[in-house]
Amino acid sequence: MVKIKNAATAFKALNGVICVYKPPCVGIPKVQHRIVTSLCRDLNNLPDRPLEQRLEIVGATNESMQVKIVPNYADDPLVCGPRYIHDDFKCSWATHLGLFSSGVLLLGLNEGTKLTYHINVGRPTRAFKVHGQLGKATDTYFWNGKTVERTTYKHITREKIDRVVAHMQAAHQRTMYQLSGLHMESETTYELASKGLIRPANSKLPVIYGLKCVHFKPPNFTLEVQSINEYDKYLWTLVHDLGVQLKASAYCTGVQCIRQGKFTLDHALLRKHWKLEHILDNMDQCRQVLEENEALLNQRSTHLN
Repeated sequence: MVKIKNAATAFKALNGVICVYKPPCVGIPKVQHRIVTSLCRDLNNLPDRPLEQRLEIVGATNESMQVKIVPNYADDPLVCGPRYIHDDFKCSWATHLGLFSSGVLLLGLNEGTKLTYHINVGRPTRAFKVHGQLGKATDTYFWNGKTVERTTYKHITREKIDRVVAHMQAAHQRTMYQLSGLHMESETTYELASKGLIRPANSKLPVIYGLKCVHFKPPNFTLEVQSINEYDKYLWTLVHDLGVQLKASAYCTGVQCIRQGKFTLDHALLRKHWKLEHILDNMDQCRQVLEENEALLNQRSTHLN
C-alpha cells in the first residue's frame, strides 16, 4: 500500500489511470462523482500545510508600537472552505460503458486524462460476458423491456447453441471483410492479418473477433464476446439474434465487461475500495501495466478502409 505523508504530496501523486469496477445501473458520471468526492474527503482529512500568518502592528501611534505575528484566519478552512474540492480534479473515461453494463472501467485523473485519450484512440479490444435467457423476447432486447413474444426452448441443447454461436461468429467476421472489400481467402487479407489485429477505420463500426457460449443451463446462458466498437444495444441484439437462430426467443439479462486491453477484473477496484490509499495503489499498478504494454497507447494494428 502507498504510504501517505500529507495531503499536498498525495494530491501531486494523483496523476494517472485507475481501473475501477462499475456497478450496473450506475452511470459513469455518478461513478466519477463518487470517486472525486471520496478523494476530496480523504485529502481534507490528512495533515496539511500550516496556516499562513500575517503581521499585525498594535499599540498607540504616539508611543512605541509592537509588531506581532498572528494566524491569518482568511487561510483557515473554517473560513475559506475545504482545501480540496471537485474543481481541483479532472476525470475522464477511456472507453464508455452503458448505464446497465458493469465491469472494468478505466478512468484518468488530472494528467491521466491524456492517457485515457490515447487509450480511447487506440481502441483496445474488450471482452464481455453477456447473460441471456431463453423463452421470451422484449421490445428493447433487454430485461426491462416490454414482453412481445414467448416461446418454448425445450428443443435447445448445448450442441445446438454452440453450433449457432460458431456460425454467428463466422458470419460477423465474413461481413467485416466484405465491408472492407477483401476476400477471406485472398493474399491481401492474409498480409493484413499477419501485421496485427485488423480494426475497421470507422470507429463506430462494431466488430466481433470471438464469440462462444461459456455457460448453458436452460433457460439461462452466457456468451463471451471479444469485440471492438461495441455498445449496449449491439450486445443485446446479439442475444436476440441468437434466439431467432435457435427458432425460439431470447433477451439479455446483463452485460459485464471482464477485460479491456490488458486490464482485467483483477485490476478493478470495488466500490468499497474507492478511497485515497487504494486509488493511489491502483494507479501505481495501472502505470506498470501501461509501461509493460506500450501498444495500449500506440496501437499499430491494421485498419480496414
